[in-house]
Amino acid sequence: MDAGPAAGQTLAGRCRHRRGVQARPDPQDRGLSRRCRQAAAAAGRSPYRRRRRAPCPGRHPCALAEPRRSRRHRRFPDRGALRLSRQPLLTVDAALALIGARIAVPAGCETVPVAGAAGRVLARPVLASEALPAADNSAVDGYALHGTGDNACRLVPGRAAAGHPFPHALAAGEAVRILTGAVVPDGTSAVLMQEQALIEGDILRWQGDLRPGANIRRKGEVLRPGEAALPAELRLTPVHLGLLADLGVTEVGVRPRLRVALLSSGDELRPAGAPKAAHQVTDSNRPMLRGFLADLGCEVKDGPILPDDRAAIAQALREAAASADLVITTAGMSVGEEDHIPAILHGEGEMIFHRLALKPGRPMGLGLLGGTPVLGLPGNPGAVAVTFALIGQMLVRHLAGEAPRPLPRYTVPAGFAYEKPAGDRALLPARLNGGKLERVARNAAGNLAWGGDAEGFADIAEATTSIAPGDPVGFIPFAGALR
Repeated sequence: MDAGPAAGQTLAGRCRHRRGVQARPDPQDRGLSRRCRQAAAAAGRSPYRRRRRAPCPGRHPCALAEPRRSRRHRRFPDRGALRLSRQPLLTVDAALALIGARIAVPAGCETVPVAGAAGRVLARPVLASEALPAADNSAVDGYALHGTGDNACRLVPGRAAAGHPFPHALAAGEAVRILTGAVVPDGTSAVLMQEQALIEGDILRWQGDLRPGANIRRKGEVLRPGEAALPAELRLTPVHLGLLADLGVTEVGVRPRLRVALLSSGDELRPAGAPKAAHQVTDSNRPMLRGFLADLGCEVKDGPILPDDRAAIAQALREAAASADLVITTAGMSVGEEDHIPAILHGEGEMIFHRLALKPGRPMGLGLLGGTPVLGLPGNPGAVAVTFALIGQMLVRHLAGEAPRPLPRYTVPAGFAYEKPAGDRALLPARLNGGKLERVARNAAGNLAWGGDAEGFADIAEATTSIAPGDPVGFIPFAGALR
């Protein structure tokens, strides 16, 4: 009984997992997946035959075949954006180092009156043109005296006061009344504090030793003529203005004010104060950023709220970059279909960094367009506050010519528990309460409601995965972070 062919046919018709052998597919089916070959066999057609749509009445025959959709029209980020999204996340410290290394400070210097120089950055050092103090003067109210060895001197009539010096020199063994800030008379050895004086008629006595030069501010002990009073790259405060006035300086050379263009993007955005529907949100980032930049002495130019359209955003970026020293954008910095800014910078300029190991604030980056820095911040307002505190203001200070300095950061006990994965730095709105740091908000990235209660940010390092009550935690006060 010849059962060979039948057996072979039965074996070939059985499923692979039941027949126990791997049959080679036909040559025309090689390179296709098992699912494709099985589907083609069940349908009785070639696995390479393309499906056709059912004909519609009145439709042209050439339109029966399913059209191929071009890759360039699929709603995915382009190759540049995809390549950027796959880059490793950058730490905040690494991003700050790139700012210092890659971003050039605009040149220029202008002279302004000292009275209007608060908040400006010095373009060159200020040298003392005269001694400070200008003359030896008394640091206390008391008695100027000549000779300290006998613990007694004879008082002479008169006194020395600020603006009214004593007209005579003191002879050995003489003393005269003197007030704080008064020029000490010639021949003065020391100034005795009023609280230590014992007066008997015209005799001044004291107990204990009185070292020569006690309570006298010497001429030039603070600054001598020609010494640097203030360094370049310093942002002037009211205290500095007082020093300049003390030195007789009336004008200073400062860096030009930084010109910053603000842009927002998003079909859902409405200007502050404008009516909005349920699907729309207020552009709260813009007034917040405008306030930060004004405090930093910038000239701010408001751009439009842009639609989620790549061509419109690209044109607005070009125009802003041509007339500003810095462009700051909000939203459009992630890797979704409507996040166009990274792709524009990658295609028309340069992307220096994109996406940080930071929460909130991961979707942010820095690039160049026509040589002008473009800082792309997230869209969520809480994330904008964090990223501007850590990165934005540091970039602004750098471009303004200010010397770099770290944010003030203190270590305090935590009054809360928190967990996160390793690798991300986390900043949480917080406040001090009873010597401990407590959180004031959850899900703070999407809103600014925590602004009324928070005093700063709890700063949790990248390597830290959990915080328990009592653990040491970093605290960055708003006075330093959002100054």
